[in-house]
Amino acid sequence: MFHSSAASILCAFLAAASGAPPFVVALDPGHGGSNRGAPTAKPEQYEKHLTLEIARLVQRRLQGEPGLKIVLCRSDDVLVPIRARARCANQAGARLFLSIHANAASAEQGPGSQRGFEIFVLPAEDVDQEVARAALLADDDAQAAWAAHRARTTAADSLAAARRIRWRLSDALGSDRDRGIKQAWATLDILQGLDMPAVLVEVGFLDHAEEGPFLLSEQGKKTVAAALAGAITDLRSRELRGQRDPMTTAPPGQRRGPAAAPASNVSGARP
Repeated sequence: MFHSSAASILCAFLAAASGAPPFVVALDPGHGGSNRGAPTAKPEQYEKHLTLEIARLVQRRLQGEPGLKIVLCRSDDVLVPIRARARCANQAGARLFLSIHANAASAEQGPGSQRGFEIFVLPAEDVDQEVARAALLADDDAQAAWAAHRARTTAADSLAAARRIRWRLSDALGSDRDRGIKQAWATLDILQGLDMPAVLVEVGFLDHAEEGPFLLSEQGKKTVAAALAGAITDLRSRELRGQRDPMTTAPPGQRRGPAAAPASNVSGARP
């Protein structure tokens, strides 16, 4: 793994050499306004406050990073509709959408009984809906086939991004806090209608006696933000190093060489 300064120098060199546009990341701090999210042990402090603080810390850490641009799809304590968040990311031309949340145990689980982070991507049936939506919006059969292929490739890229975020959070918080990558047991409509890889992360349980206060502490927020920022720079470096198949990113009529193999559907997430 590169030291952060070495990675920054590499990114700057590769970005300059390739003339690549900025790697735009849309950060979505969960909840906001009247949608307060999970409560915390602190009076008048809710999930909505924590997610915004973490997103701002990530943005601050990456400010000035070569080849990176961070867009906040909620920048204040306001209620932002789900579709407006998707529109924010799509209009920004984001290459990654990251929705930040915090958890609380259900009544069935028992308040305070759960801890750890978990990561979500769209389940296979939702991916199929995204594929159908993309094909319907196309102008002709060739564009429909291309759009469907891109939708499935985006789903696979979402899983790859989730794995990198998982690795960074596990390294920062401990592997015992890793609850895995999931494609069910949550409402994931925030990940629908997006034109880029999309991941939702639950950074921990606010009602846990130890984890909740840690997440609300300055050290806890900085630890989580540093892990997320590290995952973003990892993904940017991966793209700059050309690890993505260029055949999967060229629309019909602009491909070179042999046809790319069709992308596999999303699979392998741990329940």
